[in-house]
Amino acid sequence: MTKILFIGGAGFIGSNLIKVLIKDDYDIHVCEPVNASLHRLQGLDVKIHNCSLTDIALVSDVIKQNNIDIVVHLVSMLIPGSTYDDYKEEYKHVIFPSIELMEICAEVGVKFVYFSSGGTVYGNRNDVLPFTETDAMNPISYYGWSKQMMENSIQFMHRTKGLKYLILRPSNPYGHGQNLYGKQGLVAVAIGRVLKNEAVEVWGDGSAVRDYIFIDDLAIVFKQLMNIDVINETLNIGSGRGYSVNDVLAFLKIISHEDFRIEYKNPRSVDVSNMVLDLSRLKHYVNYEFTPFMEGIKQFYNESLTNQ
Repeated sequence: MTKILFIGGAGFIGSNLIKVLIKDDYDIHVCEPVNASLHRLQGLDVKIHNCSLTDIALVSDVIKQNNIDIVVHLVSMLIPGSTYDDYKEEYKHVIFPSIELMEICAEVGVKFVYFSSGGTVYGNRNDVLPFTETDAMNPISYYGWSKQMMENSIQFMHRTKGLKYLILRPSNPYGHGQNLYGKQGLVAVAIGRVLKNEAVEVWGDGSAVRDYIFIDDLAIVFKQLMNIDVINETLNIGSGRGYSVNDVLAFLKIISHEDFRIEYKNPRSVDVSNMVLDLSRLKHYVNYEFTPFMEGIKQFYNESLTNQ
């Protein structure tokens, strides 16, 4: 039985990954701080360890005492709009202890799986071609920069310590379990605003293009990659198609039957203008038909409407 430890597994992405993995032969462990909300994991057969990433000695004990095979790193305190002060806290509480964690994984032969960000690590460029994994990383936000630093640290540990790794660059995940009333995730935040009968805020003119992936698709692709034990690779995970912010909101108006207001605000320097991921490398490993975007939004909206 493969033993997987999720660092930050109680969040939106982690909980959905666990729900899919738990159907197969995996022994799942989760490290979360004592005060973390665990409601997304209720009813699931997982072992919770009360420790945060900064408790590196405790995390090390969990890995060694439970003979963990794979560590999945999902922790970040940043969002694309985060400031330099936020980044300094991220470096202290996430990046630096993560480098220590990589050392430990290399030492005991544990594979290190890192969720980076296909939506922010590449930055901007003049053309609108899909980004491939070999394209340069030129992030324009502290969030993207932190992801680049983590990726560079993983590669360094692979070269110098023999760390086994898998870097995943998801596009923009959306779907059940996502916070409707937070500050991140256009689809979720827009649905939240519609349900509260509030205007949807858009930074810029709505022409920015993004690649979106339904959370169920991300989880199933992740499980396929775990099942075949892909190592020492960096992979984009997305739909391979781009939709503008205005497209997304037009879809939501059709699905919700609500002619909600849209408030356009000045664009932010931290937001990339066009981002679609090339999936050629991913398709060497997995065979999966992704949920059509409008169908995914419809499922997410109807579920949110039922649960409000």
